[in-house]
Amino acid sequence: MLLSIVGNNAISGNTSLAELVEALEKRLPASWVMALPDRRGRDTGLDVVLKVRRRGAQGASVRVQLKSRVEPRDVDYLAATLQPTSDRPVLIAAPFLSPRTQQRLKESGFAYADLAGNVRLSLSEPGLFIETTGATENPEPSIRERKSLKGAKAGRLVRALCDFRPPMGLRELAKRAGVDAGYASRLIEFLNREAIVTRATRGPITGVDWEALLKRWSQEYSPYRRGGAKMYLAPRGLSAVLEKLKSARTRYAVTGSWAASQIAPIAPPRLLTVYVDRRATIDRDLDLRPAEAGVNVALLTPFDDVVFDRISKKKDITIAALPQVAADLLTSPGRGPNEGEALMEWMRDNVDAWRA
Repeated sequence: MLLSIVGNNAISGNTSLAELVEALEKRLPASWVMALPDRRGRDTGLDVVLKVRRRGAQGASVRVQLKSRVEPRDVDYLAATLQPTSDRPVLIAAPFLSPRTQQRLKESGFAYADLAGNVRLSLSEPGLFIETTGATENPEPSIRERKSLKGAKAGRLVRALCDFRPPMGLRELAKRAGVDAGYASRLIEFLNREAIVTRATRGPITGVDWEALLKRWSQEYSPYRRGGAKMYLAPRGLSAVLEKLKSARTRYAVTGSWAASQIAPIAPPRLLTVYVDRRATIDRDLDLRPAEAGVNVALLTPFDDVVFDRISKKKDITIAALPQVAADLLTSPGRGPNEGEALMEWMRDNVDAWRA
């Protein structure tokens, strides 16, 4: 490998350009080399220029922007100022890049690398493509980063942001979600940094990327966690269970594959997933038998009563709101995530049918 480093090339703290270049070199094919010329990129506003080439062949220059921190909302500014193109690639380097940041960098045409093993570099001439996935959480998070979408309050806010169109004032959002305004403000600031929510300073929420929000929520939320699901066998099949649900007196809402199949079918559902009231004994009414193998029904304990908000009817069966169904599928095993993507594609084309 070829490597020369001149000057103070620190990214932040104990992180150096040398470490980052080493991380990139490890992922190059055996016949490739990387060199760091003895000059800075002051003429382009960038920190360094890397030379990447195959041995005995002409190489390519990769402009590198070193950052101590990159948040998703920073990417629009970086794209506007650095303007990466296929023949003038720009690599964003930082100690850690979150999955959301990586996604936005990729969509804006950037290469990227961090010290947690997340690397993407694509060159058209000479042809080279590298993409590796490392840590998904910052090993050294700052206090500012310690925000999450875990818990019932966060879930209610996610649902309110998806269910209702902006513009929406912060107090209005807090009221709809049943949370205090202070909590709503902190979570909205977090989502603003993630480039999921757009809000003017001290102003209303003017935009929500509801697809990104559901995907971000699904990283921390799942109805199957902490014993939230009980698995059953319906010996007479799903059609018999569905028929009994039509006359059920217990509060319930079908989610998952069956609910999605009524909107955007991919394949016949093999598992019927149903939210039921915590105090219900609906398993007896539906003639279900606890099972560990061959299950075809899952009864879910709601994380919050919001799962029963904005329900609708399909074939006389009560189904959960589509954002809830999509989020549940994204966290499901098997083909659930694919069904969730298909449902969200339908939702994207038919916003008026589900969003108030």
